[in-house]
Amino acid sequence: MAGLFGGRKKRGPTQAETDAEAARVRAEERAASEERTQMQGAQARRRLRRTGGMRLLFSPARQEGPGDLPQTRLLGGGQ
Repeated sequence: MAGLFGGRKKRGPTQAETDAEAARVRAEERAASEERTQMQGAQARRRLRRTGGMRLLFSPARQEGPGDLPQTRLLGGGQ
């Protein structure tokens, strides 16, 4: 009876279906990568919050002290 209605051959997925599937897979990978990046950023911020005080205390980049303050002039022309 399949011959009466022309019968259908089973075909593979069309190009549009293949492209849509590939795009979906890429979007999932991108989302997973973004989530991983955000998680690593959050962990790094927590780690900095824990160790930031000690790092700043011993950091050579810390510039404090009387020699580092900018010289200010008084408005009346005084020194």
